[in-house]
Amino acid sequence: MKRLKRIVWFCSGMLLVLSFLLSLACPVYAASPKDPIKIFINGTALETDVPPVLVEGRTLVPFRAIGEAMMAKVDWDNSARKVTLTLGDKTIHLVIGDKTAYVNGEAKTLDVPPMLVESRTMVPVRFISEAFGASVEWSQELWQVDITTSSVPSAQQLPGQVMVYIGINSVDDEGQMLPDFRQTAGRNDETFNYYVNLMAQPDLSSKNVGIVYNYVGMRVVDGPVEKDGITWWKLEGHGKSGWADKRFLTEIEGEWDPKVESAIAWAIENVGRPDYSYRCLAFVQDAYRKGGLTLSGLPWGTAKKAATNFKAEANKDKIVPRGAAVFYNWEGTVGGTTQNWGHVGIALQTGKYDEIDVVNALDYVCIDSGGYLAHGMAMDYIGWAWVFNKK
Repeated sequence: MKRLKRIVWFCSGMLLVLSFLLSLACPVYAASPKDPIKIFINGTALETDVPPVLVEGRTLVPFRAIGEAMMAKVDWDNSARKVTLTLGDKTIHLVIGDKTAYVNGEAKTLDVPPMLVESRTMVPVRFISEAFGASVEWSQELWQVDITTSSVPSAQQLPGQVMVYIGINSVDDEGQMLPDFRQTAGRNDETFNYYVNLMAQPDLSSKNVGIVYNYVGMRVVDGPVEKDGITWWKLEGHGKSGWADKRFLTEIEGEWDPKVESAIAWAIENVGRPDYSYRCLAFVQDAYRKGGLTLSGLPWGTAKKAATNFKAEANKDKIVPRGAAVFYNWEGTVGGTTQNWGHVGIALQTGKYDEIDVVNALDYVCIDSGGYLAHGMAMDYIGWAWVFNKK
């Protein structure tokens, strides 16, 4: 009898153990706290080099990643350990370790302060998103943050991404804007670079809130609105926001990389600078860095050597993508020595090498057609390459 009781007790114990083990083996559909937090902006996954972290119930993300994904202008003041994000008429200031943030100068108290994680400045994702007018939802089950911006592009109505482009059909023989276009676009007479005006409202009588230069890429977030005989689109990007004349906007097809667009915007903003005189390689490197891109670890040397190291010639017969580095052979004389130092610029459009425009540094930073560089300047086109770490 005692033997039977021991057997029953043993079997009961084994059943409990097996039940416990089976419960562990069964699939669990709720995400584990050990899983990485996923963040989506308007349905698109946010990519970060340092994963989001959860601190005291608040999700923190790298400030540059969230800022650029929302098309805000981002700045870092290393001496003050301060982050600044600007989008439209909103400016946010945060300091590492400080629970007081400022939105347009108004103090706000944070639940968790910005902090450094793996050498990246992490900021509260909900605070940043809501300060810019977005809505934020947290799914405990999926371990996921969903951000919806106040103006979500509609695939049926909005073109998504556009480039400002003012061509020869909009200017007279002297390069000035034709009278019909002068209310919504203009030309910088010092740099000869064209721009489109950003208006606070889709209305010619509205306040001018900024300009966007030729070739700069922006997101379309609202429109179209017909007013004053003009079709208006609302643009956002690079810390700017406003309504622009659709006649000067060209849709950008294919991949949209916010960092590449930031690099191009910086390069265009610096057209006319003389301090990059014949330092084409330094200019291209600085543009990519200013855009937040990480340059490849391959050696650069001269533009000619960089073309070889990055195997630009392998792409010679391929279509040049917007944002790629475009390489040329070009001889120069330094210290009495003539050498093929090469030349490099950044492609502003996608197309054949002699049909695109290129921002580059000759005697000053300028925009030239690829055909002019290859033929008018007698530069032999080598090819193009991605010279930064591309995901």
